[in-house]
Amino acid sequence: MKRAIFSLPILFLFMFSGCVNHNINAAKKEGPANGYSSCFPTENASVQIETVTRSVKKVYSVSSYTTYQFKRDAHITGYHLQQGNYKKASWGVVSTNETVFGSATIIGNADSRVALLTCAHIVISPDTLISYFEPTDGDPSRYIQSISIKEKQENWVKEISSCGTFRVLASDVSSDIAILGKNCESLTDTVIPFPYLTGHARNLAWGSFVYVFGYPLGSQAVTTGIVSLAPKRPMGEFSIDALLNKGYSGGIILAIRSGMSNFELTGMVKTVNSTREEFLKPSSDQQRSPDWLPYTGELFVGRSDNIQYGLNAVVPIESIIGFYKKNREELISAGYNLDNFFRYEQP
Repeated sequence: MKRAIFSLPILFLFMFSGCVNHNINAAKKEGPANGYSSCFPTENASVQIETVTRSVKKVYSVSSYTTYQFKRDAHITGYHLQQGNYKKASWGVVSTNETVFGSATIIGNADSRVALLTCAHIVISPDTLISYFEPTDGDPSRYIQSISIKEKQENWVKEISSCGTFRVLASDVSSDIAILGKNCESLTDTVIPFPYLTGHARNLAWGSFVYVFGYPLGSQAVTTGIVSLAPKRPMGEFSIDALLNKGYSGGIILAIRSGMSNFELTGMVKTVNSTREEFLKPSSDQQRSPDWLPYTGELFVGRSDNIQYGLNAVVPIESIIGFYKKNREELISAGYNLDNFFRYEQP
């Protein structure tokens, strides 16, 4: 009896993991870069991340206001504000402090002068705030209910508060960019400038992977996100899907170019999108009553901000560099030459 012998081929299964950066049309080598990574890093980045965190600081701005309150029958209008005779008509005067906090990054430290990059809306508060009564039939104009006048503003930076308050060296409210500066006679080891290069937001692509550094809710944190490109991006406009909270404004966005040692600054968090809702609530001093009893006390208006996670406004690095070029002479005359950070070269 003959036996049939079958020869079975040996199959080798090769499995590849990880992520490869594909450079489309790389042969052209147009521009200063070939693109950023679009995958989660496969190597340990803790050392590099910790180095970046040392240059990111919490910044908080305290504005002091004096508020004058008026009754409707005082009929205070803009004319009285222009004439300056509204104070005598007020029935109450209140002093208040408004505090805004966010993130800032040290971008210069030379000759005892420290410079930080942040968002303008954090360190620029309005000089005057006006509220109006709801108009009624027969009113010739809107009557003012209150006016708040800013008396002073102080910008502080956590961990280097020994330097005192920082002043705004340059700002652009429309672009939401500001540079703070202070001449610190006694610098500490916490004043460490950002250690990596500025990049190019135009080189970001759909799905590019980024790190985001900042101070959400006042505590330092780092998170990650994925890039989505704007329909039109003359300055490299983009957005990220990172889960950000309030306080991340002014935080920096870093992309990776071929290796963890190649972090590059590609933008700054501008705002975290949110919607404000109003609701009725009991008085704060109202004693807690059983759930089964109807509430019969006074009602007040409460407000709550609902954050729309994953929808964030970003300032691309090209806009920040353009802002520096526009204000360069003024900054240098004040003693803050930031050419090395922005890689600016004389034309």
